[in-house]
Amino acid sequence: MDTADFSIAIMAAGKGTRLKSKRPKVLHEIGGKALLLHVIAAARQVVAVERIYCIVGHEAERVQAAVERTGVQFVLQAEQRGTGHALQQVKAWFAASGANVPENLLVLSGDVPLIRSETIRAICEVHLGERAAMTILTAVPDDPTGYGRVLRADPARPEVTAIVEQKSLTAEQKDAPEINSGIYCFRTKALFDKLDLLSTNNAHGEFYLTDVAAMLVADGERVVAVKAESVDEVLGANTIAEMMHLDAAMRMGTALRLMANGVTIFQPETTVIDAEVRVGADTVIEPFVQLLGATSIGTESRVQSFSVIRSSILGNRVVVRNGCILEDATVDDDAILETYTHLVSPPSS
Repeated sequence: MDTADFSIAIMAAGKGTRLKSKRPKVLHEIGGKALLLHVIAAARQVVAVERIYCIVGHEAERVQAAVERTGVQFVLQAEQRGTGHALQQVKAWFAASGANVPENLLVLSGDVPLIRSETIRAICEVHLGERAAMTILTAVPDDPTGYGRVLRADPARPEVTAIVEQKSLTAEQKDAPEINSGIYCFRTKALFDKLDLLSTNNAHGEFYLTDVAAMLVADGERVVAVKAESVDEVLGANTIAEMMHLDAAMRMGTALRLMANGVTIFQPETTVIDAEVRVGADTVIEPFVQLLGATSIGTESRVQSFSVIRSSILGNRVVVRNGCILEDATVDDDAILETYTHLVSPPSS
C-alpha cells in the first residue's frame, strides 16, 4: 500500500505521573531502549521520517535530545491540556510553517512500544478502504475497566457511534468489551475542521480528541474501528509494573523471532535479550544470558550461562564460556573466551 498521503503524529508530551518517576514517561525503557524510540521505529517503516511529528511538552528538551537523531520533526505542546489540545498544536504548526497538510494523519501514542508497523499499515488500509473520516484501533482485553469504550450500533459492522471515556460510561455501557487504544487515523481536513469546536466540559477539564468521533458521526461522516491482533500491542504503561509486563512481552517476542530464524535459546524466559540484538542461525544461547544493546553474534556460536554481552560484535563459531562480560568488544571468528573473561573496549580519547 502506498502511504505517500499519510503523516504520523506521535503523542509524547505527558508526564506519566503514576510512574512516580522524574524521568519523562516516553523515555522509560523496555527491550533496551526508550518507549518513544520503539514507536518511532515502527512509524519509520510506514512513512518517511520527515513526515513523523513528535508532540513534546513535559521536559520537551530532554525528550527531543533523546530522539532527535532519528530525524523526526517536533511540535511543542507547552501546556498539556488533553489529546485534542495536542492535535490543535499540530494544526497550528502546519499553519505557521507553511508545510503541506497531509491528506491523512495517523495518531500514535509514544508510550505504546509494542505497536507493529504491520498494524499501522492495516489501520491505513482500512481507513482508505472504508473511505472513513476517522478510523480507530481497538482491542478487547480480559478486563476493560479503566479504558474508554468504543460503541457500535452493530457489533458485526465497522461503523462506530461514539467513544466514551471510563468516567462517563453509563451502567449499561460499562459492559461494552471493546476499548479505545488511543491510536487513530483521520482524514486531516475532517479532523482540523473539528478541533476548534472541542470543549473542556468534562471530568478532567481537557480537550478530548475522542469527542471528534461523535462530531463526525453527527455530520454523517464515516467513523470505523479495526481490532488489533494483540491486546499487548496497543497497551501503554501507567505504572512500573505495567512497564515490566510490556518489557517481558517484548523480550519474549525477540526470543521467538530469533528462534524462528534458527537460533537455539534454552529456557528463553530466563534470558534478557534487547530488541536490537542480532544472532545468526545455529547459534546456541544458554539460560541466564544477557544480550544487550546493539549486540550482533554470528552463526554457529555458543554463549554459555551467566554471560553478559553489551553492544559487542561476535563473529562466527565463537564460544563464550560461563560468566563472561563483554562491553563494546569485537571478537573474531572461531575465538574461544574462557570462563569469566572480561572484555571492555577502552574509552575513545
